[in-house]
Amino acid sequence: MKQRVLFSIRLVTALVLLILGGGGHPAARAASSDYKIQAEDLLKITVFEEPELTLETRVQGGGTVKYWLLEDIGVAGKTAREVRDHIRDLLAADYLVNPQVNVDILKYNEQTFSVMGEVRVPMAYPLPPEKQIDLVEAIAMAGGLTPNAKKNSIELYRDGKKLRLSYDDLLLKKNDKEKKNRLKVLPGDVIKVPERFF
Repeated sequence: MKQRVLFSIRLVTALVLLILGGGGHPAARAASSDYKIQAEDLLKITVFEEPELTLETRVQGGGTVKYWLLEDIGVAGKTAREVRDHIRDLLAADYLVNPQVNVDILKYNEQTFSVMGEVRVPMAYPLPPEKQIDLVEAIAMAGGLTPNAKKNSIELYRDGKKLRLSYDDLLLKKNDKEKKNRLKVLPGDVIKVPERFF
């Protein structure tokens, strides 16, 4: 029975990850968000009726991509739409009349956070590239708190510092209409839920 419950939890977790981080056509995901391109993302640049100008390329560490004719193009920190418009303008200036350009993000540079301790599925999770999540959502991705969780002593490890948080306070901020008060999860964060001792 316990194995069946654990399998069900893992299945639900996998489905949540698929929906939040890996599902859907990449172009649809990119177009529906304000995701800023970063190093190691894999892009596909397509120019309609110009197959020799279509390529897949990975964003280099300096935030640029190499593109035939145009050489290095700065893309880091821009949305797919902004990169598309920039390439279209560059091609229109010197090479093509009214080029039809599309930029898709084929693969995101996966960034992760970890949830440990008294949650149902402790492990490292990918950060959804299309939206930010808060700590309550991060704990929910890990299947929620166990009955043994010391919920008002949650520890957040970030940049070598430890912050102690109350789950009840996080829930209050989650329900606050002003989203700015919510504590967002950042790449590399470790969330530890300690065990409650009776």
